[in-house]
Amino acid sequence: MKKTLLTVLGCILYVFACAANVIDPKYGFGAVPVDENGRVYFSESFDIPDGMTDDQCYDMIMNWAKGRFALPYAYVGRILNESPETHRFVFHVEQNIVFKSKALVVDESRITYNFTAAVSGGTVTLKIADIKYRYEENREGGGIAVSAEEWITDNECYNRKKTKFLRSTGKFRIKTIDLKDILFKNVRELICE
Repeated sequence: MKKTLLTVLGCILYVFACAANVIDPKYGFGAVPVDENGRVYFSESFDIPDGMTDDQCYDMIMNWAKGRFALPYAYVGRILNESPETHRFVFHVEQNIVFKSKALVVDESRITYNFTAAVSGGTVTLKIADIKYRYEENREGGGIAVSAEEWITDNECYNRKKTKFLRSTGKFRIKTIDLKDILFKNVRELICE
């Protein structure tokens, strides 16, 4: 009886251990695109609704960005480039991403990136690029500063067998993709709903 119970318990633990190692396809291979120069970027395009002009759409996204990339959401949110004539802007953003938060301990990193929005011919194109991290910057020695290319690409964040994320880099990949999803979803909902 004892052996049977231990065998069943062992099987259950094995199933949970295997399930924990399965990587959500949302974060899996190919989820972090790189351009021809090896630079990480995220991009999405969608059509604006009928009856909305490019000018109206651009103004809505610019107003959203000015609010979203200001305190308390971001430490720094400044316009690098703005062209109302061509309906394009680039915001440089610096904010925190939180990996884990417990009573007295917060595991977080500062992330910086450029958020670009362009409206042309009834289509909105969003892009996030130039992603960099400053991890544990309050730690003695200053922590580390790395680029997305060094940290979240397919080659950098998986173990040798390519079966699971490395503990040190996988969390950056997950939180960066989640941030991208939130930003792109917010703009899509703003314009399309």
